[in-house]
Amino acid sequence: MSKQRTGGCIGLGSVCSVILSAALNHSLPWGIFHFFCGWFYVLYAVLFRTKEIVPAIRAMFL
Repeated sequence: MSKQRTGGCIGLGSVCSVILSAALNHSLPWGIFHFFCGWFYVLYAVLFRTKEIVPAIRAMFL
């Protein structure tokens, strides 16, 4: 018999949302909140804050 594993891991959407939130907002509380929002925050950022994403991520890593 194989064991099924459900839950217990961090999703890609949550990781992406934290990175976007850190780049755009520079705030840990917002990052934690957006971690739980996951793909909803990623979709919001792409739809409404597209022009800010690339410069913010560049500034974060340079």
